[in-house]
Amino acid sequence: MFLNEVLIFFQGGNLSNRDQFVKASLLTTKIFLNAAGFLRIPQESSFSKPSKSRNTDDSDVQDPLDNTRMHPEDYDLARKMATDALELDEEDIHGEHPSHVVALIMEDDDNVKKLDELNLDEFAISLMDSGGERKRHTLNLIRSELIRPFGDNRRSLPRPSDWEVVTTLSGETERTLRVGLIVSVLVLWLRQGIVGVRLDSGLEGVVQAPYLTDDKTAPVRVDNYVKKGQTIAAVIVAVGLKLAHDSIIVELSARPADVQEGDSQFRRVKHDECWNYSRRERDKELQERKKRAEVDRSRRVIKHPNFHNFNSQEAEAYLDRQERGDVVIRPSSKGMNHLAVTWKVDDKLFQHIGKSRCTLPLIHPYTFISSLNIDVVEPNADPTGQSIGGQLVVDGKYEFSDLDELIVNHVQALARRVEELMAFEKFKPGPEDELRPYFFDP
Repeated sequence: MFLNEVLIFFQGGNLSNRDQFVKASLLTTKIFLNAAGFLRIPQESSFSKPSKSRNTDDSDVQDPLDNTRMHPEDYDLARKMATDALELDEEDIHGEHPSHVVALIMEDDDNVKKLDELNLDEFAISLMDSGGERKRHTLNLIRSELIRPFGDNRRSLPRPSDWEVVTTLSGETERTLRVGLIVSVLVLWLRQGIVGVRLDSGLEGVVQAPYLTDDKTAPVRVDNYVKKGQTIAAVIVAVGLKLAHDSIIVELSARPADVQEGDSQFRRVKHDECWNYSRRERDKELQERKKRAEVDRSRRVIKHPNFHNFNSQEAEAYLDRQERGDVVIRPSSKGMNHLAVTWKVDDKLFQHIGKSRCTLPLIHPYTFISSLNIDVVEPNADPTGQSIGGQLVVDGKYEFSDLDELIVNHVQALARRVEELMAFEKFKPGPEDELRPYFFDP
């Protein structure tokens, strides 16, 4: 119902144009200006008829612009656009109603082409220069209303598919109601050779008597296998959608062989091609290794002055206060049959033997120490973690009988090599950026 029809009901009169809302004191001027674009006045006659002399009273004459979304403040713009689109002069419309040209352009069969030929950008610039009005968007709206007044720009709703209707009514989809899935159903009624059931979604289905038992020879009495109100597992064997007859038929099988076969192949989710499964396995293994390290570290009790239950950060913090070449032996994150050895190379520089790499802090990054992957393995490790197994293998080829031999013959040997290198006359301490000028010094 239009607003003027409501007012007619209460006022007992009729409205011909929007101006009468104010003239008849039906709306205040402020309310009218706020709501004018929504006050639609349908035209009782053809738009070509509202021709009337400008000198006569036109308070009760219809205006085709009142049947559009345009605001009365923009009526002159619409009339100007219509006049230019029809290529008319003022003499051609002298004595006609101001909106007579609007009626003509609305009824013109070629109005779309004529309005498209208007240069609305130039028109908007002239309005901006003359009065400071920003009307570019308004001009587009006026053009749309002249072509199709109060036109609905929304796309028409597509007709839903059968499965979309089923999903809307029950929540079931092609995936949740596919053939081969095992679902839980409630027995509603029993009849001669058929069982009526209901799924969790509320849809009803049927189980034929032959689908209640694996025995295909003897006649089947359905009440011997199921009872009313019983919940059973069944496999979907067919889904029939007859929405034209408001019918959704789900046929199921409750045979033990069909149910025991399972439905894992139907529930399998397709692998995500963008997911890095190998990285996931590596991260998972790393997390498990860290968990094992926490457990193993708490169980290892080795009586040796250099053994501490430290991690790498704690070992570096401890050795930071010690002398060059001092050693910390600690549990390894690789398991009970591994050990890690951290020794101080220089200030803020440490090597972790038994870790996957050497730690070279940026504070003092000497480039002469290499990042070796040296692993300390105990082939005969004590399962209780209370002692050393009697044999230590470093880097898979160097064998030592105990920790003391490992420290003296391996770690301290590395420390002596480092001291000899640092004592060489060409050795310069410091970061690489500071040493770069010496690289080409003869």
